[in-house]
Amino acid sequence: MIRMNKLPAGTFNHLRLNETEVDYEPGRPEIIEISDNAELEFDKEGDKKILISVPDNKNITVSMAYDFDGTLNARTEVNIGAGGSLKLIQANVSKTYGRLINRVTGKVGNSAGFEIIQLFPDSGDIYSDLTADLVGQESSADIRCAYFTGGQRHFDTNYVVNHFGKMSESRILASGALADKAYKTFRGTIDFKTGSSGSKGDEREKVILLDEDVINRSIPLILCTEEDVEGAHGAAIGSLDEEIMFYIKSRGISPEEAKRLVIFGMFESLLMQAGNESLGNRVQKCLQKIQM
Repeated sequence: MIRMNKLPAGTFNHLRLNETEVDYEPGRPEIIEISDNAELEFDKEGDKKILISVPDNKNITVSMAYDFDGTLNARTEVNIGAGGSLKLIQANVSKTYGRLINRVTGKVGNSAGFEIIQLFPDSGDIYSDLTADLVGQESSADIRCAYFTGGQRHFDTNYVVNHFGKMSESRILASGALADKAYKTFRGTIDFKTGSSGSKGDEREKVILLDEDVINRSIPLILCTEEDVEGAHGAAIGSLDEEIMFYIKSRGISPEEAKRLVIFGMFESLLMQAGNESLGNRVQKCLQKIQM
């Protein structure tokens, strides 16, 4: 059993939001060490441990494509040296509705940056946990995610940014859509620790509910033990506007195609920002297979 997606500040236990238990017994992981640009392909189930070390003053990009059968348990540990930066792109492009257990932890040094883009089209059950520790002064974390979940599949995610360093900055932006009887939980926490004066954090989620039977749970949190900080959070949850749907129908576009356009729109900007054409094409193929 894997316990993950733990809220730093728990709610009432009966709400069952404080953490997630995944019925999986991990084995001995394959260890992959990276300190330069890399494109990784995970095409088999099993356990992986990815160690990414970014030297001081070096900028690297690492992309990870998940295309597997069964269950993939991937744990990524990141250490970014002073003045360095990491752009980490993770995309689940599995064709067989496997189960992805995806965990990321990162430590970010002085004047260093951690950028992560996660692309989760409808490719099975996803459990995703990310914690970024901004230990350095003027360090930053920029986390962006696009997702779509349909059928009766689960999407359970947790983002935590801990501000330790002075004048550190963070941003969490997630956008997604749910259809059929999908079940989604989003947890997002920005935690300003004592000593992180002058720091700023912002977290936003936008989710579109495409069907009445979906279940959506969104928990945005701001925690603070430091006075001189700026934090903002919010969640926008809604369905397709009837006036917009009427306009779309009047232009000869079916409701199913309209929903598909909404889903594509959730991913479009992040696909451009990822800057990986090959991986982007694979994500688009997953989106094109979606049945509405």
